[in-house]
Amino acid sequence: MRTRSIIISAAVLTALLFSFLPVAGTGPQTAAAATVCDAAQFIADVTVPDGSIMAPGTAFKKTWRLKNVGTCTWSKDYSLVYASGEKFSGPTSALLGVSVAPGQTVDISVDLTSPSSAGKFRSNWQLANASGKTFGIGYNAKGVFWVEVVVSGGGSAGVVYNFADKACDAAWSSGAGTLPCPGTDGDAKGFVLKQANPKLENGVADANLGLLVSPQAVNNGYIQAVYPAFRVQSGDRFQAIVSCEHNATSCYVAYRLDYQIGSGAVQTFWTFRERYEGQFYRANLDLSRLAGQDVKFILYLSAYGSPTGDRALWGNPVIYRSGGGNVTPVPTTPGPISGCDKAQFIADVTVPDKSVFAPGAAFKKTWRLKNIGTCTWTTGYSLVFSSGEKMGGPSSAAFPTNVAPGQTVDLSVNLTAPAASGTFRGNWMLKNASDQLFGIGAKASNPFWVEIVVTGGPTVTPGPTVTPGGPTVTPSSDTAYDFAAHACEAKWVSGAGVLPCPGADGDAKGFVLKLTNPQLETGAADPRPGLLTNPQNTTNGYIQGIFPAFRVQKGDRFQSIVNCQYGAASCYVIFRLDYQIGANPPKTFWTFGEKYDGQYYQANLDLSSLAGQDVQFILTVMAGTYAAGDRAVWVAPRIQRVGASESVSSATTAAATATPSAPTTAPTTAAPATPSATDTTGWTVFQNQKYGFTFKYPPGSTVALQEDDDARIDLPFAQGTLLTSKYIDIKVVEGANPCKNSVAGSPPASSGDAAFNGITFLKETGTEPAAGNVYDWEVYSAARPTNACVSIGFVLRSSSPGAYSTPPPAFDRAAESAVFAVIMSTFAWIP
Repeated sequence: MRTRSIIISAAVLTALLFSFLPVAGTGPQTAAAATVCDAAQFIADVTVPDGSIMAPGTAFKKTWRLKNVGTCTWSKDYSLVYASGEKFSGPTSALLGVSVAPGQTVDISVDLTSPSSAGKFRSNWQLANASGKTFGIGYNAKGVFWVEVVVSGGGSAGVVYNFADKACDAAWSSGAGTLPCPGTDGDAKGFVLKQANPKLENGVADANLGLLVSPQAVNNGYIQAVYPAFRVQSGDRFQAIVSCEHNATSCYVAYRLDYQIGSGAVQTFWTFRERYEGQFYRANLDLSRLAGQDVKFILYLSAYGSPTGDRALWGNPVIYRSGGGNVTPVPTTPGPISGCDKAQFIADVTVPDKSVFAPGAAFKKTWRLKNIGTCTWTTGYSLVFSSGEKMGGPSSAAFPTNVAPGQTVDLSVNLTAPAASGTFRGNWMLKNASDQLFGIGAKASNPFWVEIVVTGGPTVTPGPTVTPGGPTVTPSSDTAYDFAAHACEAKWVSGAGVLPCPGADGDAKGFVLKLTNPQLETGAADPRPGLLTNPQNTTNGYIQGIFPAFRVQKGDRFQSIVNCQYGAASCYVIFRLDYQIGANPPKTFWTFGEKYDGQYYQANLDLSSLAGQDVQFILTVMAGTYAAGDRAVWVAPRIQRVGASESVSSATTAAATATPSAPTTAPTTAAPATPSATDTTGWTVFQNQKYGFTFKYPPGSTVALQEDDDARIDLPFAQGTLLTSKYIDIKVVEGANPCKNSVAGSPPASSGDAAFNGITFLKETGTEPAAGNVYDWEVYSAARPTNACVSIGFVLRSSSPGAYSTPPPAFDRAAESAVFAVIMSTFAWIP
């Protein structure tokens, strides 16, 4: 069918203009289409994507692309109707004036005007048929589509620095060295290309100049650009669309905005993890805390595991300033760095980021570094503290041995956790015999670090002590039970029956093997023992080890690193810690979904709820779908107890009495990625100092955005289902009366009061379909005495089953949302 464009006359809409562009539709329709007369599907924001920034009173045209997925033709008497939110001086309704048959796609435009006051505004819209009955998008064809803009403060405003336009003024590099700008598409060293109208994941071309970047083609490869220094002013904002390139379906990357002031250490301002899913994210970061300083900004992108297909976009990356005016960056570009002294970070051998300690706990931190310079590191070189939290460590420590170019060394330092609770990072660098500092990164100017979380809970002793020159392990004196050492005292089973211990590598029935120096997904070898567990080689296969009963004490903790074996790229499993008390049915204590992505997870579980009981612990691994390649590793699985030497099991039975022929609990959907227990020891503290509130969130989470009035925290969730993301969305609105949901755009399906820690919240829940996705949300809102309305929203985003010929299994909504109430139970106002 030919494309046509129809414009409704000004006589019909007065000053408002609607245009429609029907296009022949292809592909499967949504689930609603088969039975619903009037139903729409959101395809794209053709203009004005969410979060677009405008000056007050700016006239603009908003265009949505919608598809008729119902069974009835939208006639000329159908109309676009305003539903709720900010009206933007738009009409209440307007006739379509054109027919749109089932399967056709139409572009609908409306002329609007941004409000005169500053803030974030959303306007919700639907369609209405010839009888005046409204309909929209989603499963039930009742969802709204919207336009959302951010209105800046008064005065002229504009872009004062364009990173895409100035891309080749920056120094581009990867682990392979300096890169040309522009580069060559497909260069294995990494490359950058300017792109006019880059095509985003959702298939829409952005009208602004962007950058296509691809990291070095090695596991966890990176690419970065160091820009000339720029003088930041209060109110400046970094803005960009971050998205994988359209059709780069295997893209999985981490974006980072780093910065450096003078010759100081490079610091990270913002990070965001992006995986190809048909969506994009708009970064909008307040740079005010850097105001008055000459700042070298660094656009950094790294692969998560394999870099294959990592084609990532920075869409229109700019610094935006209220009050505008072009600004010339500070003309200070440092000279080339000598290649003599350069280091490469290889691994955290001990104390991975976010390890949890009690106040005052002593520990040894070990980094594995590689000499990638041209000079030998002699014993006259030293490890030196650079910045951050010193953690009671020395200012410097001499090298224990010479390290020639190309060699790797483990460097350790004895530290002590701070007395206060919180998250702490200490940055470290190296110093040569001439007292010149150097570190990691393209210019050898970046620090490496140790980052820990201090809580008021029992002391958690880190794992091994590793000395430079080789992995010599000192076992922890606080291990009460070592599952790896006692692996063959357990009864190992799969769906094929009882299994031998140790098993035979490759056994289709499933197998367990003890490992020395197991290699993690990051490529680093851990010097502690581990267990390689491979489920039965069948769809949804499993393997489990049922251990002899153990008497649990209060304060005992189960600890282990869980990950796939290095190189097992197709590994996709669910780890589970189950338990059984006496003849009672087995229960699940904890689950975690793991997919090979070059990362590992540190389990640290409080077992106090089982204290005083003889417990048979069961290590279970289940295939996410197909078991081929599911080589799952438990590294140093153990029960930690303060002041313990290893205990013996409380029962004399050498093997468990349970003999299941299937997993202790065989879920039909994937299990949640967070513990079912409500203990929050080891969780990270979130604080908003401006508006005075705090709460905790669980391990495995990622802060994607943190501003005074807007923040997002991505939560862990079980993989392999329709669920595509789970996150906390925090919004603060000053002067809101009444104080209610400012997170979700659709009206709530239910509302009522909920109380946590003496604070009464308005709890609202609802469902918001959009663009082939479904957003299930619950939002808790409470007014601060300072007249600020704080909304804490929890969102489960899932794919519509109709988007698949064979959809993945449904997710367990109750299990995935159980953590929301636990998080809210930690909420408090800061005095």
